[in-house]
Amino acid sequence: MTRIDIALFNFQDGGWTPDGGPDFAPLQQAFADVTAAPALILLCEAKRYSDNAGAAKYAAAEALSDQLGVPYVAELGWMPRGPMPPAIFYNPNLLALRRWWNQDDPAAFDDQRNVARFALRDSGAVRDHRREFLAFVHHFAPLSGDARLEEARRVSRYGSTEPLPVIGGGDLNGTASGSHFPERDWMAATPNQRTHKGMLRPDGTWGPDTRALDHLIGEWDDITGQRTNGCGLHALAEMAWRTDPNQPILPTVNPDIDPGGGLLIDWLLANDAMTPHVLPDTYRVHLPDPGQRPPSDHRLVTAAIDL
Repeated sequence: MTRIDIALFNFQDGGWTPDGGPDFAPLQQAFADVTAAPALILLCEAKRYSDNAGAAKYAAAEALSDQLGVPYVAELGWMPRGPMPPAIFYNPNLLALRRWWNQDDPAAFDDQRNVARFALRDSGAVRDHRREFLAFVHHFAPLSGDARLEEARRVSRYGSTEPLPVIGGGDLNGTASGSHFPERDWMAATPNQRTHKGMLRPDGTWGPDTRALDHLIGEWDDITGQRTNGCGLHALAEMAWRTDPNQPILPTVNPDIDPGGGLLIDWLLANDAMTPHVLPDTYRVHLPDPGQRPPSDHRLVTAAIDL
């Protein structure tokens, strides 16, 4: 078995500053209390990382290597909304990348984009004997639950019907059903802000728009304490919570970002084939140092799998 540490981080604007240059000190700050260097980092908001021959992409990889003490290779993903795609950073000493569709590849289907196929280097002496798994990173639409549901449908093929183990996640810009997840005071937000991640209920009150996440992981049943009608993906946050329900599930957005409170919108997900390999007690939402300015509007999320 090989332990693979995973990190998920939405790095605000990819580190770009008002003076027009990227600053990767906050990226290093976000990982300052990480005890095990991640073999795989899922990063959202790699803003303009392809500009200038990929200078920002390579600088981000170098900054992470300097902070964590291991080498990183970066690959940029795809985003139709603008030049701020997700990206993956991986340790080539541990993982061999076997497939990743380039953002401008005309032969790629939409449901194949932002999905990597990895092999564990130490799982076999030669290529054909090495264990493989898939990893995806996505940044769902921030303004529309309908758009997020459509994006979730494209991700759903990597659930129960995918025989390979799959780990993935990203800023999915929505939460899931279940009162054990962080909740928000929707009336503290403006009417326009409510529509971004919320929806009007039949009784006239506002609540979270959970359709996209519930499509992936299933709808929560308060009576059974189980999920139904999911596509075979499972939230690591919920897996960790089940091991110790006394520990609350934390928001992944920092305070004073979203009026009414932060939600869990940065998700790590595993499919049926991967769940036996997840180490639930390693799941962690990293709280920023209260004495410093947070490195991003989102919090770092880490976990580990054992393949």
